[in-house]
Amino acid sequence: MYSIDLTQSISPRTRHKVRGGQGVTLSVQEWGIPNGQPLLFVHAYAMSHLGWLPQVTSDLLTERFRLITFDHRGHGESDKPAIPEAYNHGELFAEDLNAIITQLKLTKPILVAWSMSGALIGDYLTKYGEDNVSGVVLVAAANKLGTPMFQTQAGDVFVRSQAQGIYAESIYDQIVAFNFINRALTTNPVNSDAREVISATSMLTPLAMRTTILMRDIDYLPLYQGMQIPILLVHAQDDRIVLPAASEELLAVRPDAKYVLYESGGHAPHWENADRFDRELAEFARRVFDDSPIRL
Repeated sequence: MYSIDLTQSISPRTRHKVRGGQGVTLSVQEWGIPNGQPLLFVHAYAMSHLGWLPQVTSDLLTERFRLITFDHRGHGESDKPAIPEAYNHGELFAEDLNAIITQLKLTKPILVAWSMSGALIGDYLTKYGEDNVSGVVLVAAANKLGTPMFQTQAGDVFVRSQAQGIYAESIYDQIVAFNFINRALTTNPVNSDAREVISATSMLTPLAMRTTILMRDIDYLPLYQGMQIPILLVHAQDDRIVLPAASEELLAVRPDAKYVLYESGGHAPHWENADRFDRELAEFARRVFDDSPIRL
């Protein structure tokens, strides 16, 4: 289990401000080596780029790759429009990702998406296609939103009454709900510093985002079925937020994808099994980029 120590400083190599869809300013961070093959990490609902701390502090990844993280609109250090219209159009998320890829001159990055961002990179692939991307890694990721997601891919956590306070106006109700959801991120408790980072990050998100971003009825399984791009699926069998069924449904339409199911862990396999995940991500990237072998 990866732990955070708030007495230690962790800083990216450089930071960028990128103008995405509707002119929203996105906070983007770079880690690793400047001339490495690019991995673009796309974080989960109500999280931030800090959700990838185990990866951006991993010697295995930082000594070989150019790592890019960012905060979605409405999250972290990025702009937080207070209107639902900033979050209910897939084209906006596609334009955000395209702006980052274009402005940072990323050459055919691998997209690494956690949770709801499996669907948000579907927005990008729908609008811009797969030609500018080398591969996709889906980490405990949904490939549907709205009703289709809740029918087959959402676990019991989000539908519990304890979770509904994330949509409330009461700050107290929001705190109660996010504490309930965030406790279900992992099967083992995270350390207290990590819990504080996760909770604080969740509370930064505006109500307009929370009540809107997941509610589009969309199913990207047909999109992935028609793609040739390499895919790595990573899930843990005890995930109660996005069920392993999400990965299994995608595997059914893309049987050539590599599927790794961890025997232990919940909704954050890249935290709970960080060393293993980093090795498998590095090996997938090596194969995709046709680079020299990595010693594991």
